[in-house]
Amino acid sequence: MENQEFFNNFINYISFEKEYSKNTIFSYKRDLDDFKEFLIKINKDLLSLNKKDVFNYLIFLSKKKLKPSSLRRKISALRSFYKFLIREELIENDPTSDLSLPKKEKILPDVISIEEIERLINIIKDEDFKGKRDKAIIELLYSSGLRVSEVTNLKVNDIDLKNGYLKCFGKGSKERIVPFGNLAKNYIQNYLNEREKLKLNSDFLFLTKKGEKILRQQINNILNYYTKKAKIKRKIHPHMLRHSFATHLLERGADLRSVQELLGHVDISTTQIYTHLTKEHLREVYINSHPLWRKNDKKSNINNS
Repeated sequence: MENQEFFNNFINYISFEKEYSKNTIFSYKRDLDDFKEFLIKINKDLLSLNKKDVFNYLIFLSKKKLKPSSLRRKISALRSFYKFLIREELIENDPTSDLSLPKKEKILPDVISIEEIERLINIIKDEDFKGKRDKAIIELLYSSGLRVSEVTNLKVNDIDLKNGYLKCFGKGSKERIVPFGNLAKNYIQNYLNEREKLKLNSDFLFLTKKGEKILRQQINNILNYYTKKAKIKRKIHPHMLRHSFATHLLERGADLRSVQELLGHVDISTTQIYTHLTKEHLREVYINSHPLWRKNDKKSNINNS
C-alpha cells in the first residue's frame, strides 16, 4: 500500500465514520501535508518509520519556525493518524507514542468594552435592508455569543422570536439551544419585515440583497466598516463579540458552567480562560472601591508629594 493510500483511508475514516466537520477535515489534511513532505524528503515508507524518524520530523518542523499552537496541531494530527493505523492493524508499534505536545500558550481573548459595543450598534442606521440586517447580525453576535460560522448557517426556522431562543449547530455539528436578548429580537424582526418586502426567499436567515446566503468574510467586512465609522481605534472581528459576551456574563455573576453551555464548549477548561479577564476586572473594582485601599492609596500620594 502506497503512503498516499494510507492518508486517503485516514481522511475517509474521519469523514464518514467519525463524521468530523469539513473545517476539521481540512485542518487534518493541511497539518499532515508537512508529514508527507518529510516522507518524500527522507524517501522512506510510512510503515517503516521509527521513533528516531519521528524525532527528525520534529526537527524538520522546527525549521519552519511555527507557532507553538501550530506545532501542537500538527503533532496532534500525526498522533491521531498513527492511532488510526494501529486501529486498522496496519502497524504494531506507534512511533509517536512518546511524543508530547508543546505547552499551550495562554493568550487572553481580546474583549470589546460595553461602551464600544454600544457605539458600534448605535452607529448603524437601520433605515434600509442593509442597515437592518447589519444591526441584527452584530447585536445577535454579542447577544448570543455565537461563532460567525454559526450565524451564517442560521436558518429562519432556527429562530424562535416569540420566546427569544435559537437553535444552532456548532463544532462537530453539535446542536445547542441559545437564548438572545430583546434588542436582538427586535432587530431580527425588523430585518425579517424588510426581507419580506423585498421578497427574498431562502431557508437561510441572513442574506445579501441578491438573496444569497451571507458569508463570514462579508460579516468581517461589515464589522470593519462600522468600526471605522464609530471611530473605534482598533480592528474588531466577530470572535471578539463572542469573547465579550462570555466575559461580560462572568463579570456580572454568571457561573462558568452556564457560560460553557451557552458557548458550546465541550471542555470547561476552554471556558476558564475568561476567568483570567474577570479576575483582573474584580481587582480593578476592589482597588477603586475598597475604603482601606483607597485610604492607603491617598496616604501614599501624600507621602510622595
